[in-house]
Formats: sequence, C-alpha cells, structure tokens
Amino acid sequence: MASFDLNSINTALSDTNRTVSGVDFSGKSLKLDTDKDAQPIIEAINACPDLQYLTLTGNTLGVAAAQAIAKALEHHPELKVARFSDMFTGRMKTEIPPALSALGDGMIAAGARLSLLDLSDNAFGPIGVEGLAKLLQSDVCSQLQELRLNNNGLGISGGRLLAQALASSPRQLKVFIAGRNRLENDGATALAKVFQEMGTLEELSMPQNGIYHKGISALSDAFKQNPGLRSLNLNDNTIGAKGAAAVADALPRLKNLKSINFGDCLLKSKGAKALAKAFKDNAVCLESLDLSHNEIGRDAVMELVAAARAGARLVLAGNSLGGTANKQIMREKLGESAVLSDGEGSDGDEYVTDSEEEDEESEEESEDSATEDAQHIDTSADFVQDLTLDTSNAERSVELFLQQPTRARLRALGPAAAAVIDAHLQSIKDPTDLIQAYVDATFCVSGLYDDDNTAAEITHKLYPLMLSRVGQQHAAGWLLADTMLRGLGLIKSENKEHRPRWAATGCYRALAAVIERRYFPPALRDTLRFFISAKLATMPEDIKLAILSQNTLHRNT
Repeated sequence: MASFDLNSINTALSDTNRTVSGVDFSGKSLKLDTDKDAQPIIEAINACPDLQYLTLTGNTLGVAAAQAIAKALEHHPELKVARFSDMFTGRMKTEIPPALSALGDGMIAAGARLSLLDLSDNAFGPIGVEGLAKLLQSDVCSQLQELRLNNNGLGISGGRLLAQALASSPRQLKVFIAGRNRLENDGATALAKVFQEMGTLEELSMPQNGIYHKGISALSDAFKQNPGLRSLNLNDNTIGAKGAAAVADALPRLKNLKSINFGDCLLKSKGAKALAKAFKDNAVCLESLDLSHNEIGRDAVMELVAAARAGARLVLAGNSLGGTANKQIMREKLGESAVLSDGEGSDGDEYVTDSEEEDEESEEESEDSATEDAQHIDTSADFVQDLTLDTSNAERSVELFLQQPTRARLRALGPAAAAVIDAHLQSIKDPTDLIQAYVDATFCVSGLYDDDNTAAEITHKLYPLMLSRVGQQHAAGWLLADTMLRGLGLIKSENKEHRPRWAATGCYRALAAVIERRYFPPALRDTLRFFISAKLATMPEDIKLAILSQNTLHRNT
C-alpha cells in the first residue's frame, strides 16, 4: 500500500536546508515503569536541539515513565513526527489513558505541531481514545496530515469517540489508517461524517473492521467529497453488491484514484460487475486493483479484465477464472503484473461457482445473512447459554462456509457466526453425526485463526458452544476425543472420504489458546496433550513450530 514519504512531509513543513533529526528508541524492548527507567530517553531528548521526530515503538511505558518523558517534550515545539506504536505491551488498560494523556500534555505545553501521529498496535480500546481526545482536539494536531491507529481494538464506541474528537475542530488529514478495529457500521458511519467535512484524504485504509454495506455506503458518500483520494483499502470487510454499487457511484469523483484493495470483501459477481462498469464508464486509471477471494464468477472476472487498464496490477486469485483460454486473454491484456493465483504457477486454489446464475442469486442473501440484531449477540463468556436464533436466512451461508471455509464466507455469517453455526448444527439428531459436525465446524473456523482476527474471535466463542453441546450427549467424551484427534491428523481416519478442509496450523494455535480455559474438560486436555507430545517429532515443520511456539499443547509444559 502506497504511503506518504515522511521526509517529504517534514521538508514541506520546514526550511529547505534543514536536516531531519530526532530520537529513535524503536525495538529496544525497554520496560519503562519509573522516571528513572525513562532516563536514557529523556537524556537523548534533552541532547537533541532540533527534535523533529520521536520514535518509541516496541517499548512499554508506564504512567510515571510517560509523565517524565512528557516533561522533556515540553521544551521541543519543533516536534513534527510522533511514532508511538506498540508501546503498551503488558500494561493494564487503566494505565494507558493517563500515559497517553501525559504525552499529549507535554506536546501541548511545548506548542508542537505534529504532521504524523502513529499509535498503531496499542490495544487500548475505547478507553484509550479518552486519553487521546485532548491531544486530537488541540492545536498540536491542527496541522496533522497522517494519523495511524491500526489494530487498537477501538470497537464501535472507540470509533464514535474518535470521530467526535476529530470533528471538534477542522482537520486536514491526508492519510488515515485504522485497520483491525471492529468499527463495524456505526463506527465507520461516524468517521465517514468526519471525512466528508475534511475533504483532504489521499489514503484511506480500514481493513478488517466488520463493516457491511451500510457502513460502506456512508464511507462512499464521504469519498465523493475527497477527490484527491489516491489509495483505498477496505480489505476483509463485507462490501457485497450493495456496497459495491455505492462505491461505483462515488468513482466518477475520484479521478486521482490509483490503488484499490477490496480483497475478501464478498463482492461476488454482481458487485464485481458494478465496479467493472464504473471503471469502464469513468475511465478510472487504476495502477493496482486487488479483488482476490471474492467469489466472483467467470463472466464478471472477464468484465473486470476488459475494464482494467493495460499493465495494471489486477489481483484475481481465489475467484472463478475459467479455463486456459480465459487466462491467456487476461495475460495478454494485463501482462505479467496480473495475479491469478495464490501460489506460483498454480490455479488450484481458485473459487469455482457451479454457475454464474446461481452465484448471482445467492449474493443478496449472503450479504445480508447477519441481521443487525444478530450482530450484537455476545457468546464470548466461558460459560454457555442456550441461544434461540432465527437462522432461516443463514442456512445456505453456513453450508457454503462448511463446504469451503474462507474468510469471506465466515464474515457472511456476521459477528454472531458462532451462534448461527450452533443453531444450524442443533438440528442433527444422531449423536455421532452431531459430534462430527461440531468438531468439523470448529476446525473450519479455527483453521483461519492465524490470518484473521475475526476468525480468532469466533473460535473463542465456538469452542465452549461445541463442548457444551457434545457434553449433553451420552458417553460422548471418548468419541469427541477420537474425532478431534482425527481432525488434527494425530490418528488416521478410517473414512477416506472425510478429509480435513482446514489449515492444521491455525487449529493448533487456536487449541493452544483455549485448552486451559475452565470450560475445557481435563480428560480431553490430557488426551490431546499425550498424542501431540507423542507425535511432535514426526509432524510437518510448520505444525511443529506452531505447537512449540505455545506453552500449553505438549506434556513438557
């Protein structure tokens, strides 16, 4: 993803002959609890007469240390760049707001004017935004051009608080990064209103936020007011056909747009065709377009290729590309920059629809399968409560996911996916079949555990549901253990037709995260550990590394 050259930003905000200088303590893994712990950083700040940047990434600050550093910052009005990502590992959430507030107060007292503020990879949640609010509303951020808040766990409340802070006085951001924050529709809509008033965005990146077409539509309205937008990343949200139509409606205003990443957004054929038509009708000259893993049918893929600029980097892996003739046409039009598969020289991973007509008929149902009410059901507690859901609209989506577990199909089930899957499986009457189905479903989800934050959240909800339902079956303990051992590849399966559809490494990492929870049966825990320990030496290297990187899965723990 393209980003601004920070040196260019600094040069534009300073004298042309000025040398960029500052203090960089990135990656030192320092644990700074007291003002004494922070002394090396304070001394470096005091020794730098022209502190244009301060980088504290990869250390962990307590309140007292942050307050001491803030005192040193009070003497540096020239500060332009604050890189404070990954800075509170191991801290209580209650420590983070006062630490952030103290650093902000130091910059406010100095009269600094930041051009870049990076607070990514700090899991401070909504409460952290409260500590940031004063800084974001102050003159320190009046000239802010780049705000990075990736992977902060903001949630809907945090998104609203952030929007409120940014809206309090006019801002002219060029870059806004806020991926992996579970903003959902409400958080995205609140921020969209801010972007609409802003009008200066050039790069927007909000992947993995659980945003559906309503939030996408609100963002698309904001895009229309930001004609300088060059780069747009909404990867791993649920854009769908309705969201794609809203984006297509905004494209005529975005003459500078060069890069789009809509991978894993459940566009399907109807959404892809809407975008293709908009690209063609409005002569959008994209240099990079990622539409991978969107369950797009063959005809729609060819429309995208026809609409794309020759030589553009078009990523279509994980869709239905058709035969050799189709791929040859794509190569001739797009050149070697086209990405048609996830692996070198292989198209074996592509999504294949039974027919274009069937694909389009199911799109609207999949896109809206998670109702607004269902999105807020909480099943994350260690205990399990019986849930009654109307899943009539989700039956096909669950079946599609269990047949081919992908991130896009999992998102189609909504944030209440664990409860929807649970309701779907409870109709199975035979105890053996029921146990098999619950284990398969749990492994289908947890197989995505490594590369998908949403899958990890759903896994933590699905495991206690599975164990509860299985526990209601007579003499089910041994059968559950046998089924899980086969699913993990620890013993051979007698059923040759029942082959795993999930990634084993993700399943092992997920198991490591839940195996010591109080709802996990001790006998099952001991059995799994025994077999894992016995087979460890002969396991494939990637699985072995996944197991050894955890401290809960083998008997030496």
